[in-house]
Amino acid sequence: MSDDKADKSDGRPVRNEQSDLRAAGGGLVRQEAVVLLVDLVESVRLMRQHETDSIRRWTDFVQIVTTRILPRYHGVMVKSLGDGLMARFEAVHDAVAAAAEMHRTLAAQNAGIPEDRQFHLRAGINSAIAWSDGIDIYGTGVNLAARLATLAGPGETIASAAAHERLAAALASLANPGETIGSAAARDELTHGVDALCEDLGECILKHFDKPVRAYRVGPASPHPSLTARRDYGTPMEPTIAIIPFNARNDAPAHFDVGNLIADSVIWRLSKSPNLKVISRLSTNVFRGRMSDVAEVSAHLGATYILSGGYVVDAGRILVTSELSAARTNQVVWTDRMKGDIADLLQPESELAQRIASAVYLSVFEAEVEHVLTQPLPTLESYSLLLGSIRLMHRSSKEEFLQTRKILDELIDRHSRIAAPRAWLANWYILRVTRGWSEDRKREAAEALNASHAALDRDPSDALALATEGFVHCHLLNDLDTARKRCDQAVDANPSHALGWLYRGTVNAFNGEGEAAVAATRRALELSPLDPQRYYFESLGATAELSAHHHEEAERLARSSLIHNRMHPSTWRVLTIALVSQGRIDEARAALASMRKLEPALTVERYIARIPNAQLETGRRWARCLEMAGLPTTS
Repeated sequence: MSDDKADKSDGRPVRNEQSDLRAAGGGLVRQEAVVLLVDLVESVRLMRQHETDSIRRWTDFVQIVTTRILPRYHGVMVKSLGDGLMARFEAVHDAVAAAAEMHRTLAAQNAGIPEDRQFHLRAGINSAIAWSDGIDIYGTGVNLAARLATLAGPGETIASAAAHERLAAALASLANPGETIGSAAARDELTHGVDALCEDLGECILKHFDKPVRAYRVGPASPHPSLTARRDYGTPMEPTIAIIPFNARNDAPAHFDVGNLIADSVIWRLSKSPNLKVISRLSTNVFRGRMSDVAEVSAHLGATYILSGGYVVDAGRILVTSELSAARTNQVVWTDRMKGDIADLLQPESELAQRIASAVYLSVFEAEVEHVLTQPLPTLESYSLLLGSIRLMHRSSKEEFLQTRKILDELIDRHSRIAAPRAWLANWYILRVTRGWSEDRKREAAEALNASHAALDRDPSDALALATEGFVHCHLLNDLDTARKRCDQAVDANPSHALGWLYRGTVNAFNGEGEAAVAATRRALELSPLDPQRYYFESLGATAELSAHHHEEAERLARSSLIHNRMHPSTWRVLTIALVSQGRIDEARAALASMRKLEPALTVERYIARIPNAQLETGRRWARCLEMAGLPTTS
């Protein structure tokens, strides 16, 4: 059953002859009801691939439900939804028993049927006050049952806290004086042979519900449950990393402090990231030489990632082995061996420490992306959603980019009072337009502005939201004055906000303020040297260098950016303009050809129509360079 159908559970009534509700005078009455909603898993695929067989088997199943299962458990069919059913019960244990028998019925029918044709149900149960007109039932409580069903894995039943409390009360009523009934046998008796063990899944975020809903799995989990029991939406939106001082592989006392030096250097670099929380070495030092169990270290320090390693020193040279582990799985997500000089570690700009920190930072993002891509959204930690969305937003695949929107929506649902998820959503709209994937630039601009406004409503001084709104005005609305104002407010609010300086420098570049643009974007690169979107920083940095007529530096940054991401069209445009400005027309034509593979419909006319500096000398000069490289003037 689709979300649309689930949302229509309080819409147009579907008449059913089995309904025994008759409201006086045909009006609406309120009454307590237990609602069971079941949903056929993968119904769209089944109907598309095996339509005739699926329809026959589903109608046969509905007949069994209406004539055998519901009467047995005092249930009343409210409506059949084509690929789902809604029924009303007087008691929760009857609804639980009916759902369990439906699962068992389909399991028996699946025997001997190919796996891709098998039927599985998801079920949701809620106990609430609902409205009835004598035919149908309506209300938020009914909608909640439908939403709970979306949390269930194939063959599972999910109940709300209200339903669970009524079931627990029924279990307690079985006890004799002085007894507590909590065994599976007692639950079996209550539910006519079905294990009614309830597993607390914690507070779950459901679409269209402002607050998390406490949910319970009733009965055993499926082999592939949609939800695990661990749910905590109060967790921060940044993962925590603990860097354990590295161990010496040789026993020379003089080399003992090198392990602390490595840890200090990496901590200093990682702590500059706004997307990580880094635990002090004063807390991690106790685990030096005792790194036998990642889970134990995580439990003591509250870390989600652990970095540890060892080193060997020989004649001033050092070989470092690093290992990054994820606490959630107790698995290594990255390891490498790197060589360097001892003297290098003593330098503020240590190359070895920089390489380790960069690899760790990117590996954390990649691990969270993998987690996001392989787990259902409701089960994910908020920091997984945040880091995963930031990384996926800049991936080259359009499919992954579009998936980011669902992740951001989930994050917004969880943290409705926090500005950051909405600010990143506004960034998503900007990227959608600049990458040539928008069919309606005006609509995207309005949506981006709505998102940035919503972010600033929650925190008027949030630097990310201010900088993003500035970029919306710059890139989507061609309003450079407002863009400059917002970006200035962003860096005033947080002078260390890298994205604020990056966007400010880009606005300077479009205004033809070359030296100011270069100063701002170089500061952005210094503030976020480990940024997982390094390509994006370098691409916009190249634009700034271009505006200052630093054509060779613009070329260098553009080529460096393309090493990390060759699918960003604007980087190819900057490279083309930089090459034309150096008189290297043949190379510029090759760069333009790469850009046109990504944006084949772009023309000089369309380029001028969308750039914010079209009426300024910088915009006219850049357009001429693209035309000289061979970009068609019109379509």
